[in-house]
Amino acid sequence: MILHLHVVAVLVLIININIERTFGLNPPQDVRVVKSYLQWKPSNDDNVLYSLQYNPKYKSEDEWLNVSSHIGTKLRITPEFYGAVFRVRTEKGNNVSEWQYSNPVQCVNVVSCLPVTNLIVTPERVYLTMAHMDESLEKEYGEHIEFNISYWKVDNGGSPKVESIITNRKNVLLPELESEQNYCFQVEYLLYDKPYGNASKERCEIIPETPEAARRRVLLYSILTTFVVSAMCGICIFVLFKHHKKVKQLLQPVQLEIPDHYREVLYGGFPLQECPSPSSQSLRSCDLITVKENSKEEQDKRSLT
Repeated sequence: MILHLHVVAVLVLIININIERTFGLNPPQDVRVVKSYLQWKPSNDDNVLYSLQYNPKYKSEDEWLNVSSHIGTKLRITPEFYGAVFRVRTEKGNNVSEWQYSNPVQCVNVVSCLPVTNLIVTPERVYLTMAHMDESLEKEYGEHIEFNISYWKVDNGGSPKVESIITNRKNVLLPELESEQNYCFQVEYLLYDKPYGNASKERCEIIPETPEAARRRVLLYSILTTFVVSAMCGICIFVLFKHHKKVKQLLQPVQLEIPDHYREVLYGGFPLQECPSPSSQSLRSCDLITVKENSKEEQDKRSLT
C-alpha cells in the first residue's frame, strides 16, 4: 500500500513539473494581423523569446512551418504569407507557453493582391467580369477601391493606343470593338485614384466577326465576282469584234498535205483494161468460159435411154 502511494506521488510530481514546464509562462496576448504586420502584446515575463509558426493556405491543420524565434512583438507580412494563419507562443529556457492564433492574412494586409478577371467575347459584345480575392479591400476602403480596365488593339506597326475605363462595378460591357482584330485586356486596382497592388495577367482575344459584317463581306465578294466576270466577257467580245478575221483564221482546222500516191488512189480510182477479143492470139482456152446448149434431139435420145 505504501509502495502504491509513493508511485502515485511520483506521477503527480512529474505531471506538475510538465505542467509548470509547458504552461508556466504567460502566453502573448491579442495576436492578430493588422495592415502589413503580425503583432501581439507581450507577456508579463522578462527576457523571453517568441516562437512563430504559420500554416500555409490550403494546407492541413497539422502542417505548421517555423518562421523564427522572435524578440520583438511585431513581424512584417510578405506576399508569400497570403492566406496563412500564424500562431505565437512565449519561450524562456525550457519553458514554453500555449499557442495563440491570429486571423488569416488577407488582401488588405499585403500589397500584392490583384483583381480576378473573367473575359467573355461574343461576335457583338465583350463582357469583363471582375472579383476580389477576398472581401477585405471592400470592407476596409468601400467605394474608394476601384477597377482600372485597360484594353488595346495589338498592332505590329507601332505602340498600341491604350484605352481605359475606371469603375467600381464588377460587370462591365466594353464599347464595340473592331471585328477580326486582336485585343488585349488588363485590370488593376485604384485606391484613392492611385495604383494599388498588382495588375492582372493580360488576356488577349480576337474579336469574332458580327453577322452584319459577314453578310456585308458575302455581298461584297458577290459584287466583285460579278464585276470581274462581266469585265472578262466584255474583253472577249471586244477582241472578237476587233480581230474577227484573225480569230477566224486561228480557228480554222489544220490542213494536212496528202502524198501523191494516196491522192491517186482516193481521187483517181483503179485503172480499167480492155478485155481481148476471142480471135486474139493471146487469148487462152482458160481465159473464156463458153456455154453450149444441147439440141432437142439429143435431149430426146437421152430420155429414151
